[in-house]
Amino acid sequence: MAARKGQVAIEFLMYAGLFMIIAIAAYVLTSFTERGEISLRESQLVNAFGYKFASAPTITYKGGEGFTYDASFPKKLEARDYNVTYICNEEPGEDKRCYIQFAWAGTYQEFVYPYVIAPANYERAPGQICIDDISSSSDVDVALLLTPGKSDGHIYFKNTGIEEGEEYPTIELYCELEED
Repeated sequence: MAARKGQVAIEFLMYAGLFMIIAIAAYVLTSFTERGEISLRESQLVNAFGYKFASAPTITYKGGEGFTYDASFPKKLEARDYNVTYICNEEPGEDKRCYIQFAWAGTYQEFVYPYVIAPANYERAPGQICIDDISSSSDVDVALLLTPGKSDGHIYFKNTGIEEGEEYPTIELYCELEED
């Protein structure tokens, strides 16, 4: 009889152990699936959000001289900081290449997306605290870093036209636009 009780106890522990292994495996699989879904959702969110910043300079470029475009945006994306860098580079004998780089730290990874924008002479308007000219710290001709947390939720693009001797129009970036 004592041997029978011992056998029942051992069988119980084996079944309990098997159940625990199955429960842990189900938890791990669910966790991995959820993690992938969060990363996919965040990737889609960041991609769509970045297009907003990429379309603004192109609209301004196409609007012509004197055109001003106001792009509004939140200071944070999903309660996390992000930044946008406007970059242009022109190699001798080649066309000017401009793009933005949108960077945001997601839940499980950092997202960095480049978007091609219209070639122009992008300049930081004087006195703008939310836009830093970081060109000297990089190997590109123009690099303007927008820090949304320092702004009021707007960035303005102003097409000042093509200056004599230039091939591309100048587009100035403002955090605050002074009324003329």
